[in-house]
Amino acid sequence: MTVWSTIISIVAGIGIGLVMMYYKNTDYSNVFVLNLKDFTANMRKGQLIDVRKKIIDENNKIKGSRHFTPSKVKSKSVNLRKDLSVYVYCDNGKLSKRVAKKLSRNGFNNIYVLSNGYLNYKENH
Repeated sequence: MTVWSTIISIVAGIGIGLVMMYYKNTDYSNVFVLNLKDFTANMRKGQLIDVRKKIIDENNKIKGSRHFTPSKVKSKSVNLRKDLSVYVYCDNGKLSKRVAKKLSRNGFNNIYVLSNGYLNYKENH
């Protein structure tokens, strides 16, 4: 059993190392976190994406946004244009940052995340 546990440990270590190298060398300089004022002033200039896991009703989102689940956006099957800016928000800004990084790795440029997410928007509108 010690031989198999050693082999499994080596393979796992190599896999983790490769994943860490991949993410370490990724440039996220095209992902920007914007305050509410700057986000709302410019969000109509690009694609407005809601990545919250669940929307209660259509009145509970930023008008004009398209909803995609995070897994759909990350799967590359979503119909987004790479030549336009992407404005993305979630409930609190954490999930949208992860989605923005994934979009960046998939070749999107100028990705803007709403700081503190929809909760920030809802409190001020």
